[in-house]
Amino acid sequence: MLRQFLSLHTRALFPSTHRASAAVRLLHASRPLAADLDKEIEAITDLATTAKDEMDFAEESRNSVYYNDDKMTAHDAVEEMTNAYNALLARLSAADKTAIETRIGMRIKEIQSAYEIMTLNDLED
Repeated sequence: MLRQFLSLHTRALFPSTHRASAAVRLLHASRPLAADLDKEIEAITDLATTAKDEMDFAEESRNSVYYNDDKMTAHDAVEEMTNAYNALLARLSAADKTAIETRIGMRIKEIQSAYEIMTLNDLED
């Protein structure tokens, strides 16, 4: 009861404070979106690490009976990473998309290129 009384009187006496607190609430409301975005970026980064590791395993097993299975696993990991990255970009605004591409886009492209090179090397062998 006292809290409601003080809240109403504080708004009446200090309207600019009330507006500032509304701005602070708005800021806090937008933070979960940024936190969710950071979690998605972290998940994509984890997928990129997994894809890179799987490609390394495949390269290590080249010329062995395990190579085809390892390469298929690497392919699946690269595809999963690429799909997650593209799905994230599809939902973002142009400004956010540019920021994400700057933040993790180069690593994604490097892994995709490395997989393509690995595939081309198979054609040469």
